[in-house]
Amino acid sequence: MSAKVVDKKEKKDQIIGAALVVFAKKGFAKTTINDIAAAAGIGKGTVYEYFSNKEEIINQSFSFFIRHLELGFQEVLIQEIPAREKLIRILGGFSHAMDSDSQELLELMFDYWSEGIKNRDSKGLLFEEMNKFYRSYREIFADVIIEGMTEGSFRKDINPRSAASMIVGTLDGILVQWILDKDSIDLQDIVKTVTTIVLNGIALERK
Repeated sequence: MSAKVVDKKEKKDQIIGAALVVFAKKGFAKTTINDIAAAAGIGKGTVYEYFSNKEEIINQSFSFFIRHLELGFQEVLIQEIPAREKLIRILGGFSHAMDSDSQELLELMFDYWSEGIKNRDSKGLLFEEMNKFYRSYREIFADVIIEGMTEGSFRKDINPRSAASMIVGTLDGILVQWILDKDSIDLQDIVKTVTTIVLNGIALERK
């Protein structure tokens, strides 16, 4: 009988996925390698075949975490619809992510922010991955705004990247408030309000 071939990437993703579940319940600090191994249904030694320590799992888990949220931004960008509608759908995707089964995972953002900032001076992998994500995140909004300018539906007297940074900052602020006080935060209404304010601010006035 031939030995079973192990897909190393699949196994690594399995471990990271299990780690995210435990991280979401216990936080980074209280999670152990034993916890991660148990959640993945493997032995502790197998975890160490793929990762040197828990910090390495944390550092490599951010990209997996973002993929798991399935925000669907790229799918919206390639659609042949007006920039205004793209902006509405992208902001709506943010609201959907918070209302989905990923709610518990979203609370990990606090841990990622803390860990990334703590290690920023050493330029660790997590810091770089978070930087990469936020650059991409801002560019998505900037590209849509530029597209609207080209269409003639958005004003040209604003800096699209500054506007994108403002939008991302607003969404992060909403996330913080939601994590702290879910019962008082009506996500659908807030995102609808943010969308209206953003579109009114960048829309080209029709004469």
